[in-house]
Order: sequence, then C-alpha cells, then structure tokens
Amino acid sequence: MHIITELYEVNSCQPVLQENFSNNKRKWEITDIPSEKSEIKDGFYHMKNKSETKWNYYKIKTSLKQDQDFIFEALIQLENKEDSWGHFGLVWGFDEDHQFLNRFTLSADGRRALIMHFEKDHKRVFHRFQNRKLSTFNIKKPVHFCIIKMGDYFHFLINEITVYMAHESVFAAEGNYVGYYIEPRLSIKSNYIEVKKIKVRPMKVATGFNQLITHGY
Repeated sequence: MHIITELYEVNSCQPVLQENFSNNKRKWEITDIPSEKSEIKDGFYHMKNKSETKWNYYKIKTSLKQDQDFIFEALIQLENKEDSWGHFGLVWGFDEDHQFLNRFTLSADGRRALIMHFEKDHKRVFHRFQNRKLSTFNIKKPVHFCIIKMGDYFHFLINEITVYMAHESVFAAEGNYVGYYIEPRLSIKSNYIEVKKIKVRPMKVATGFNQLITHGY
C-alpha cells in the first residue's frame, strides 16, 4: 500500500493562459473542411469532428516550463454525439511535432474517464487507465475538467471529483502545448480554458511507520 509522506502548501498561483473566447487574438485553429469544423462564435469555441475514424485536437502554446507545477482546467459542453463511446476532453505535455501526448477525457455517455500517455497515431500506448466505476456525469451540462500537477503527482478531476492520481513519470513532458481532444462524430464547445503555474512547498507529515517509531509501538 502506498503511503503519501508529503502534503503541499501552495505559495503562489499565476495564470499563464486565460481564455473566454470573446475573440481570437490567440489564433486558435479556425477551419471548415469535410473532416472537421471549428469556429469562435458567441463566446464559445465550437469544435466538430466529422471524421468517421480519426480523433482530432485543437492546441495552443503556453509558457509553462517542463518542471513546473500547474493547474489546467476547462469547461466543455458536449453539443452533439453520434457515438456515445467516443471521448472528449483535454490534451497536454506535447511540442510542435506532437509525436507523444497525454490525454484526459470522458466518454460521451458520461460513464468512463480515460487517462493516457500515447503516440499520436495510437500505435503505441505507454500508460492507460480507464475508470469505469464512475457515477454517470450529466453530459447535458458543461463538464469541468481539471488537471493538477503538484509535486511528483498528477491529480485528475471531473466536476470537482477526483477520478485518478498518477506519478509524473508515466506521462510525456516534451512540450508546453495544451488543448482540446475530440473523437469522431462528436461536437463540443467551450467558453473557458485556463492554465496556472503554481509554486508549492512540501509539508512533512507523520506516516504510520514514523508514528510507530515515535511512540515506541
């Protein structure tokens, strides 16, 4: 059984990306082709994957450094689904060449969360965890995705509920791009995405082992 030996106190929190899609000054991808459509309209970034087989993503560069702790969150509304098994959510930790990425997604039926470190063509998957024991999330309402990197661990939350925690070593850290992930035959929209860099201070706490030594049990 793993024993967490440190807690963390957040000393500072600084936004490096704040987006409400009132305009497109950050130059998000805008396109309308047979396989996909994306546009900024009425304060939302609309993304539609019209492909039958290929996942898609919409990315933006941040100023995060490789070893920085951070909070990455977004509100995503599922607008339409032709496939309830398809996933939508977030990607992060990749560079311009984007050979390897990380994803944190929810199935379109609201039942399955998936966390993965993978090669972009899905030929290789280095780490994959699927939580099938979720209470069904109401995908008729905006879904709040949140990733917190603090110390050596990543914490993954949906609507403020922790669905997974994993050591940083199982994820890619090749770049500072983040973005949205969308699978075939799904349409999503978002009016909020934010990345904040944080500085934390570890706080030592007593483990069961330490308590045994201290109290002479």
